[in-house]
Amino acid sequence: MLMLRAIWKPDGFDYQLVEIPFDLLKQMRNAQFSELGNRTGRRSVGGDIMLGTERAFHVHFDGADGKCQIRELLIQHCQILREWNQPVV
Repeated sequence: MLMLRAIWKPDGFDYQLVEIPFDLLKQMRNAQFSELGNRTGRRSVGGDIMLGTERAFHVHFDGADGKCQIRELLIQHCQILREWNQPVV
C-alpha cells in the first residue's frame, strides 16, 4: 500500500511517498478496535496496530464517509520511495 505522508515544518512541508508492507497491514486482524465519537448509525472505529509491545501505527475507519486513516506510523517498518520539500511562502 502506498501512502503520501506530510510532515509539517515551520518553513513548509516535507512529503514522503511511503510503501507500507502488506505483512504490517495484516497485523490489523489482531487489533482491538473500539467505537469512537457519538454519531448514530454508522460508527467510526479505531485501534492501535501492535508489533509485539511496539505500536506500529493507529488506524481509524471513519463511519461518516468510509475513509481509512493511518496515524503515527513508525517509518522504520516501511520503505520511503521518494521525499521532497514544499516551502510555504
